[in-house]
Amino acid sequence: MVKWIGLLAGTAACALGTAAGAQQVTAAATAAPQPADNGGLEEIVVTAEKREGSLQRTPLAISAVSSDLIQSRNITSAAQLGAIAPNITTTLGPNSSTHLIVHIRGIGESEPILTSDPPVSIYVDGIVVGRSTGAVFDIVDLERIEVLRGPQGTLYGRNTTGGAVNFITRKPGDEFGVRVMAGYGNYDSLQGRISVDTGSIGGTGLKATLAYMHKQRDGYVDSVLQKDSKDPGAFNNEAARVALAYDDGGPFRANYAFDWFQSKAVAPASQLAAVGPNQLAYFSRSAALGGTALIGPSQTRLDTIRSEGTFTFDKTTSHSLTLEADLTDDITLRSLTGFRRWRGDTANTDIDGNAGLRGLVVSPPPVGVRDVGLFGADKFNRQRQFTQELNLIGTAGPVDYVLGGFYFRERAREDNPQYYTFVVVNPLLPGGLGGANLTNRLIYRTRNVSKAAFGQLTWHITDSLTAIGGLRYTEDEKRLVQASPANLVRTLNRNFDKLNYAATLQYQINPETMVYGRVATGYKAGGFNARSVNNGYDPESVTNYEVGAKTSLFDRRLRLNATLFYAKLDDKQLNQFLANTGGAASVTVNAGSAEFKGIELEVEALPIDALRLNASFGYTDRNFKTFNVVDPATNLLTDVSDEARFSYSASTTFTGGAQYTVGEVFGGQLSARLDYTYRSKLYFNVVPRFAPFDEAIRAKGVGLLDGRLALGKLDFMGNRGEIALWAKNLTKEKYRISGIDFGSLGFATNTYGTPRTYGAEIRMEF
Repeated sequence: MVKWIGLLAGTAACALGTAAGAQQVTAAATAAPQPADNGGLEEIVVTAEKREGSLQRTPLAISAVSSDLIQSRNITSAAQLGAIAPNITTTLGPNSSTHLIVHIRGIGESEPILTSDPPVSIYVDGIVVGRSTGAVFDIVDLERIEVLRGPQGTLYGRNTTGGAVNFITRKPGDEFGVRVMAGYGNYDSLQGRISVDTGSIGGTGLKATLAYMHKQRDGYVDSVLQKDSKDPGAFNNEAARVALAYDDGGPFRANYAFDWFQSKAVAPASQLAAVGPNQLAYFSRSAALGGTALIGPSQTRLDTIRSEGTFTFDKTTSHSLTLEADLTDDITLRSLTGFRRWRGDTANTDIDGNAGLRGLVVSPPPVGVRDVGLFGADKFNRQRQFTQELNLIGTAGPVDYVLGGFYFRERAREDNPQYYTFVVVNPLLPGGLGGANLTNRLIYRTRNVSKAAFGQLTWHITDSLTAIGGLRYTEDEKRLVQASPANLVRTLNRNFDKLNYAATLQYQINPETMVYGRVATGYKAGGFNARSVNNGYDPESVTNYEVGAKTSLFDRRLRLNATLFYAKLDDKQLNQFLANTGGAASVTVNAGSAEFKGIELEVEALPIDALRLNASFGYTDRNFKTFNVVDPATNLLTDVSDEARFSYSASTTFTGGAQYTVGEVFGGQLSARLDYTYRSKLYFNVVPRFAPFDEAIRAKGVGLLDGRLALGKLDFMGNRGEIALWAKNLTKEKYRISGIDFGSLGFATNTYGTPRTYGAEIRMEF
């Protein structure tokens, strides 16, 4: 830890030296947003501490992007969060279009099961989204995105051992206005969006926004069994939003929003990546027995497969209501109420892209040549949640405070039929191999209740020195009702509680430079393994230490933020995928302890008015200190800490971007932008000895290059408009985003990311 602190001290010293040599600054800096028109980088206002504050004066490892940058960087979904902040890895889960896997600083989860809480929480306008399944949804009107790295301890404390992501929507405008967008791209992609602001209605203080979005695309991997609109990677998404805001200038304010999202999609293609010798010999006979020929295994992305399609249907409806009342000039009472309902169906899951196989089946009878398959499944999920939070926000002399209470209630259920062929070795059979067509079905329902009380005090000791302290006490109640294929039902109940804390010391060296030190703890409730007979797992807890520096130099033309951190995670919850004759499921276990240490750098620069540069770098060194599991080969407790891996999490991330404004062209303002995003290699399994194909399916490091050329500030009959060309994955990288090792079933699969896409769009504001 000493060397990390030394490195940060050197970084801060360089920044201070530069600041000292720069032009003399004013005696005080304002926290209000500063427009870019006055020659520097605009100041971003964030709400990470439950009240508005400058990003550069918030003593947290936080990244934020505004709506303009969301548009210029063409960020279209939560799966692209890795392009926003360092040390964050995001991807889609296997055979899913809406299951989001997020890791921050190496902490996250890969299991979409409804009984496991995500350690990286997603929030929309401060209201938590309880599940990472169904978390890839479209929000029509975004104002900004905030990514908070590390445990948040108190204010965003529900299970946030890794961090939190907050999507903040745009509030209704004061004047009538219409915004429209239409676009077309390759793979017959279409998108359209309209947003209408009513402005103030009759001087009542009431305003409204109505918005609608539609986008669709054909698949990018050709399945010989499907038309283009049902090829893997295809989708047809719709979203609508109604927002109401009331503010008559008095002490009471209200904001209500209704969001609706629906997605009909075909999950990205999974293909056969590795096969055991017996399985390869057995399934390779398919063509000779009147079936189709085996496609694969392949170590690169296939352009053509034989898939019946993994059809997914997701529907989300949500209501949110935020009420604020100024009790005095210094005290505000805030209420945040949310209700969300999610439905997620996955039908005809095709794991391997090999439909139409036939083989000799010896079980169940009768024996003979029949249809066989490596693995298939359906999944039907339902979830609904209610949240209520109260905040009392105020100031008493030199002390700012936030006091609050939180309540979360959730009910969910899942039905997961599975069907697969297990290859049997028997010298009495022709060729010595036969198949057993097996089935399994996992059914459960769950109820979760979480309650918390929290508080945070901010003491401005001097104009430069600030101390912050907070506590959060949480109680969790979990209930599982689980049914087995033998029609046996069991009910499990567990309760958990935890007191977490956070403490920060912040020093404003001058109006442009701030340093801070912070310690925070986090907690993630225990739970149940709904897909196994294992009774469950215990809570995990983390203690995180970090020091940081935030600087704005040369009249805000250079912004440099740096963070060093060290975290100790105890009873880490890990998902290990296991497959055998009883089916396939991820089992969550407590892995003992792990340590994380790393660095994060973020830079923004405006060297000249026409050129904007940004870059970020993140590195996390992760190590298991203890990790004991029962080895199925010896039935003995074994320490696998030396070989265990952190699945779906990259150790190194880098982003870089440049935007150049050429000037006036054809009556508009021409700008060009390039963005590069890199992440290091990924493993998809935790314990290699349980995953014989782990090396074969790992994802190599990959860098993706995106671009956008826009002609903005156009005058369309007195209305403002923009025409833009865009492209993603310009270099046509073939990269893996997920993988499944089916262990004793004898094969493994990979899913690849989206190939090069490009298109054009037009925007207008009336």
